[in-house]
Formats: sequence, C-alpha cells, structure tokens
Amino acid sequence: MGSLILGADVGGTSTRVAIASLSGEVLGLAAGPAGNPNSVGLQTSAGRIRTVVEQCLSQTEVDRTTIGAAVVGLAGGARGDQAFVASLLPEGMSIGVRLVSDLSVAFSSATAEREGYVLVAGTGAVAGRILDGDLRERRDGWGWLLGDEGSGFWLGREAVRATVRQLQADVTGLGPLTHAVVEAAGTGLDPVALVQLCYTQPPIWLAGFAELVSRHADDPVATAIAGRAAEHLVETLLDLDLDPTLPVVLAGSVATRPGPVRSALTDRLAESLSRPPLTAETGVVGALWLAARQLGCVEPEIHTRLARTTRLTSASLV
Repeated sequence: MGSLILGADVGGTSTRVAIASLSGEVLGLAAGPAGNPNSVGLQTSAGRIRTVVEQCLSQTEVDRTTIGAAVVGLAGGARGDQAFVASLLPEGMSIGVRLVSDLSVAFSSATAEREGYVLVAGTGAVAGRILDGDLRERRDGWGWLLGDEGSGFWLGREAVRATVRQLQADVTGLGPLTHAVVEAAGTGLDPVALVQLCYTQPPIWLAGFAELVSRHADDPVATAIAGRAAEHLVETLLDLDLDPTLPVVLAGSVATRPGPVRSALTDRLAESLSRPPLTAETGVVGALWLAARQLGCVEPEIHTRLARTTRLTSASLV
C-alpha cells in the first residue's frame, strides 16, 4: 500500500488537489477551473479533476503508485456513477477514489474528530451531520426558491426588500443601507423601477447586495437583517437535534468572515453549544485528512500539520 495521500476539493469556482505524506506534510497543491458536475456536467467535471491531479503529480514528481488513498469532496453532494469515479484519476493510478460531500470535507478541514456538524453559509445555506466522512443528515440547502435562509442570497434580497418598503413609505427617511442599495441598483428613488429591475435579472443577482449589509452594519436596518439571518442559520443547525458536546464547524463567507452576521451567529451559538464553533479551512485539508484516516492515521497532530502546510502551500499559489 502507498504511503502518500491525495485530496481534492471540487467546487463551483475552482478544483484544488493536494498530495501529502502521512506525517502531514503537503508536498504539492494544484488548482484548476470549477469542476462541480451540477454546473459543468459529469464528463467535464471528471476531465478537469483528472487534469488537476496530473498537474499535482507533475509538480511533486512523486511516483503515482505510492499514493495509497484518494478522497474527492464534491460540491452539490457525493454524486456520480461508477464510470465517473473510475475516470477521476490519470493512468497509472489503480487505487479507488472515495467520493464525499463538500460538507464532509468542510467539516474535516477544521477538526480531526470523526463526528460533528457543519453549517455552511455562502451564497446558499445548508447544515449537515457528519460521521466518518459521510453526510448522515442534511438541513436546508434547497436553493433560493425553497430555502437557503440566512445565506448571501437571502441577505441581498432582504436588503432590497427593506429598500423597497422604505421607498414606498418615506423617501426622506432612507438610511445608509437603503441609500447604498439605491445607488448600487442605479434606479433612483422609484420603488417600481427597483422592483422591475430585480425581475429582469437572474435571481442570483440579488446576492450581490449582501455585502452592503456588512458594510453598513451600524444601520439599524442592516443590524436587524443580520440578526434575522443568524436566527435562520441557527434554526437550520439546531434542526439536526444537536449534541452540544460535538464540534460545530462554520464554513462559507457569510458564516466565517468578520461582520454582523458572523458576530450575531457566534453569539447565538454560544447559547446552545458547550464549546465555540470552529472555522473551516480550505476543503482540500478535509479531503487529505479523510484519505489519511483510510490508511489508519488518526493522530490530531497530523491533522494540524496538514492544515498548516496546506496554508503555506496555498500562499505560494497566489
């Protein structure tokens, strides 16, 4: 059996692959374009993953037969038929590939523990219970039409809704947030024009207004929106019937970047958890850790080293 591990984090913006030793030393990291099969299709996804794996192998100059385990974290869930899985690695690699959810690698990027919970709030929002790399339960993550409450999309939509209400009621009473929305939209003080503009854009366009909630956090309207977002996210997480002694990992820009939602979220979680939530590293750390566990590596110190050396290697990519 090989003594090296391979981990991949395949998302909607990029595909990242790393190779590491069982001592926790990342030997190389390569990145390529988005590989989420829900967006690009299974065949394109497999081709992009395989290409980035080949790049990482060339970069590290390791013998590909020395890789003993490979884990791929896939955005949108661990989906893909046998042919898809078999086509993820280049020629000369005969090991099997374990396909897991992107929620699983997000969780395992922040902790060496086998079981716990992850709450992801970016453009969308979803929570899950993880056990040994498997996504056992899931809450929300149903997209902008049916769910994603507390997400970046939700924040942007609420900012625009608050602006429309204020424009209809009293254009002289606009605060910093609603002024910023009007300026960004370019529709002036006409609420009908703002509404009409929204309906001419794809729904995801509304997520672009989310940053205004953070930028104008001192505005009472923004504070209220951020508070409601945090309440929605906590409700989604607690719907998993949380064991408060297990780790909770926060991932996604809304949940992890400093700002009013992160602040309100951690305050509310402190009321329900027995220990502070952890913040996710890049998903490739989680994929590497799950691959290491397949080869019998369980020492938390190895996880810590994987995270540290991945950060150092990632910095050299920028």
